[in-house]
Amino acid sequence: MALINSTTRRLLVIQACVAAAGFLAFSWLSGPYAAWSALAGGGIGFITTAFFALRVFAGGAKRPAKVIVRTFYVGESQKILLTVALFVVAILWLEVSFLPMFVTYMVSLMAFWIVLLPALSGTQD
Repeated sequence: MALINSTTRRLLVIQACVAAAGFLAFSWLSGPYAAWSALAGGGIGFITTAFFALRVFAGGAKRPAKVIVRTFYVGESQKILLTVALFVVAILWLEVSFLPMFVTYMVSLMAFWIVLLPALSGTQD
């Protein structure tokens, strides 16, 4: 059994592409400092999604419903804390430019919801 399903794999690929596209776009628009900042923002989106997926799907599908729901709540709480921690690290230690980082993170987050909409509506396998 695969640890991560195809929807999650697709999401991670799209988020990695968003990070790369943000890097290229801000490199062209504003230079290397903004480009690396954008890559940091896209990376935060990618890392937190990968963490959540590994945390939630690690136990497999043959668990009691209560355990699955608890895993989702705990995983989402940990994802939020990890996101805050990564933003603090990026801002304080990497000294990134906030706007490119945040814009690319937000696009990465939008990709998260856009990819999951068909899965949540039942129109995707």
